[in-house]
Amino acid sequence: MLTLLPFTKVRITDPTWLERINLVRTVVLPYQWEILNDRVEGAEKSHCIRNFKAAAGDITAKHGGMVFQDSDLYKWIEAVAYTLAIQWDEKLAALADEAAALIARAQQEDGYLNTYYTLMKPQERYTNMMEGHELYCAGHMIEAAVAYAQAGGGEKLLDSAIKLARHLYDYFMPLRQYPGHPEIELALIRLYEHTGGEFCLTLAQHFIDVRGSGVNLLDLERNDPRHAWIWEDMKCFDDQYFQAHKPVREQDSAEGHAVRAMYLYSAMSDAARHSGEEALCDACRALAENVRTRRMYVTGGIGSASFGERFTTDWDLPNDSMYCETCASIGLMLFSRRMALLTGELSYYDLWERALKNTVLAGMGNDGKHFFYVNPLSVRPEAIRANMTYAHVKPVRQSWFGVACCPPNIARTLPSLSGSLYARREGEVCVLAHIASVYEDEGLSLHLENQGEDYQLSLKGGPMNLRLRIPEGHVFSADSGETKGQEHIFRHSGGSADYTYKLIPRLRLIRAHPRVIANAGKACLMRGLEVYCLEEKDNGPWLSGLSLKADARFIPVPGRTMSGLPVFETTGFRMAESSWDGELYSEKMPAYLPCKLTFIPYRAWENRGEGEMTVWINLYSGT
Repeated sequence: MLTLLPFTKVRITDPTWLERINLVRTVVLPYQWEILNDRVEGAEKSHCIRNFKAAAGDITAKHGGMVFQDSDLYKWIEAVAYTLAIQWDEKLAALADEAAALIARAQQEDGYLNTYYTLMKPQERYTNMMEGHELYCAGHMIEAAVAYAQAGGGEKLLDSAIKLARHLYDYFMPLRQYPGHPEIELALIRLYEHTGGEFCLTLAQHFIDVRGSGVNLLDLERNDPRHAWIWEDMKCFDDQYFQAHKPVREQDSAEGHAVRAMYLYSAMSDAARHSGEEALCDACRALAENVRTRRMYVTGGIGSASFGERFTTDWDLPNDSMYCETCASIGLMLFSRRMALLTGELSYYDLWERALKNTVLAGMGNDGKHFFYVNPLSVRPEAIRANMTYAHVKPVRQSWFGVACCPPNIARTLPSLSGSLYARREGEVCVLAHIASVYEDEGLSLHLENQGEDYQLSLKGGPMNLRLRIPEGHVFSADSGETKGQEHIFRHSGGSADYTYKLIPRLRLIRAHPRVIANAGKACLMRGLEVYCLEEKDNGPWLSGLSLKADARFIPVPGRTMSGLPVFETTGFRMAESSWDGELYSEKMPAYLPCKLTFIPYRAWENRGEGEMTVWINLYSGT
């Protein structure tokens, strides 16, 4: 098993990634703080800070927003922590301290912490495990506290987190209850890793073990005449939706709500890493393989259906009505990173990189103030406005959401990347993601630099193997070392040495499995693990009428880049509408007219105004 090098010791130097991280620090976090305080005109009200002030007794007010609104503040604090580790910012640190003090005042004497139930239903704690999100919010609070303490922000929030965790242990250990929305499990393990508190690991393992086993607690809630539903449509969701249809060790397909699934699987892999339990590890492997080979979009998006924001069935991957929540792809990053650590198999990071470079980056606009909750692979704005099937899809990014889990999740993800680049175990250091960066600590020095496709890694330390992950869709070469599958190993004899290699992203046309009906007869352009798309801005309307040959040659447009990546052109074909003579149906063979096609990075789409977009394009069938 591998251990990540800590985010506090790794400094990213890559200018493209630094630009995005600085955007989070200078724009996103100040903007989101104003949002949390309901001070942005035209944006949906958050009510978040107001709820905490009311729970603390600072003001008199009812709870506003969603039952899980507390988590927005916790994610914001976690994001601040990662940015402070990169560059200390007194103003952000002061705001985070202010927030930590407010949270401490809102916490109850016995350690309980949740503004919704404190303000609205104080006698109904933990009576609605399906919908209540108490433990989901608790998990994000604990994660924020650990990150803030690690970043040098002080222990006050951590003290509150330990008090909360002890309260949860005392309450839940005698019971067989488990949360409807997993999150607390991975957070407790993170707290255990930071503090060494064994009770945290014990409780996390308990939640994992009782899920889907023994008495069906969800049925008890559903059938209780006293149960007060928060969302009426939750009545129709079965145990699969909650990943509670089987004991976790028997689960072998990704089911239910996609974000919940990823958080649960992340905790399972963490627990397996600490226990060494093979059955739990095998279950994690099976679930990851099912996602990778049956239920994942080419962009690293997951969750095919809007109703329930969930996985459906194998190969059901519609492009225009899907969900692909940004949080779900962040969850996939969390799970795949943990699988690499658990198994030592660096190829799991292909999932991490695919999700990050496509769906997650597309989830936030270039201005840092507009966001996608849903990440479609095909958009036709007029259909979205006219057809309620697409009501959940937005053709442009939004300034905020009533359910605003995704914007703060992006904010905490980007500045935390430094903690996901390298891992080590005795006698070995692994390069997981090829992002220019520096690590200096504990007798080990790593300096990774690149000029385009040419990389140099300067290593100083004792004798070790230096393992490099070779990402899918790349050509790798080096003058020394040994390549095995998707990995390359340099043998470092000790002292200081430079290792050079080339990593060239391949431009390739990708086809979907034939059972993916939505993509039959179509292809998608990828550069390495980065997906490209067509936008109306470059190619005109009616993108479904475009096609290209399977052997099309793609030429980079001189001097033109988007989101740090080249833009490509090729010759394609546009089906002539005139072939139909105004009729809806025709037996005539359509005519195809040659045209120029321009492909931009998927992560850069919708930064130039509203219009059509598609990832998948028809393969030309004419002569």
